[in-house]
Amino acid sequence: MVGDGQRLPWHTLLTDALPRVAVSRATLIAAIMLSSLCAGCIEVPTSARPCPENTCFPLTSGAFNELIADDGAFDVLTLASEHERLQVRSTLVQEIHGERGEMHWDVAKDELIGLRSVSTRYFVSGIPIIDTQLVDGQGVTNVRSGSGWYQGRDASPNYADPFFDLAQRAAGDPDGIWPPFYFDVSQLSDLSWTITGDALSSQQVASASNDTHDFIIELVGLSPQITAIEVYSGEDYEFTLRVSTGEQVVIELQEDLPRAHVPLIPQPPSLLGIYGDTTVLIGAIPEDFTSEAHLSEIEIHAIAGGFTTASMPLDSDEINVTSQDGTWWKIEWVDAGHRDLISTLDTYYVRTNSTAEFSVRFYDLWAESWTDQSLD
Repeated sequence: MVGDGQRLPWHTLLTDALPRVAVSRATLIAAIMLSSLCAGCIEVPTSARPCPENTCFPLTSGAFNELIADDGAFDVLTLASEHERLQVRSTLVQEIHGERGEMHWDVAKDELIGLRSVSTRYFVSGIPIIDTQLVDGQGVTNVRSGSGWYQGRDASPNYADPFFDLAQRAAGDPDGIWPPFYFDVSQLSDLSWTITGDALSSQQVASASNDTHDFIIELVGLSPQITAIEVYSGEDYEFTLRVSTGEQVVIELQEDLPRAHVPLIPQPPSLLGIYGDTTVLIGAIPEDFTSEAHLSEIEIHAIAGGFTTASMPLDSDEINVTSQDGTWWKIEWVDAGHRDLISTLDTYYVRTNSTAEFSVRFYDLWAESWTDQSLD
């Protein structure tokens, strides 16, 4: 969890000149049309009128400025601690030096059923760099790669709030690609706002501009709560952050999809050395591996020259193979994590008298696929 005072990247948008934000040093851009505001709204003059304790509807510009100055921030982590069902969609669009790029995040949770969903879409000049989604939290998982959906599994599901999970990861890797979860609305409290309202839905929409940017803020409720923020600067910059709660949040698992392998890419060996005529490789399952599977469903392979020289199901613990020319291979699996599951802390040993260069790969028998290959 991120401590007090710590914020995710993209946490501040200055009113006088919003900085152009880079994602992994690639520029972000695109043109997304502003969705129409509520039909039948009544525009209210921004001149001063009585509005005791911000109770009038719609708010006056002065009352709205007082409200956002007092609230200080639009903080998704605060909302995540208050709501069992929450969905946050954000978009960052930017154009710099003729390059157009887009970054879209869609993060949702439903603690009542123990499901969460994280979708990331990143495009540069119309080319998809990242386009994935994961729905997990139960024994069955759904994975999207591009437009294709797959069914995965997690033999030891451990639901975690995706908002705090992402915040923790962002704190550990501040240069990574992470969604914006914070906006300091108090920086906008000196603008002149035009405010419309729909009494039936208790929705209010406040709009204002400064010399460089246009701002739109949506509120809902008789005690107004911010549910969306939009920022525009011509056609070359767009930032939106939109929140849904309660029954508006729907996360569902699909079944009978093509099977997805466990996402396991072998890490560089913790030890690779030669002792006499024996080469020893020692490796381990990465700390961030969370898609546990039964050992009987996964094979470990020693690969040399593009071919398997020795392999075994992980539940076999140990195997020795000797060829006619006297070359031998010994593979050991140490089940140190979740018992009978491939999991963090598990360790493997490969010993051989072969002089050939070799590597280790894993094959998912359940999905009939190597664990390090793309789903596409």
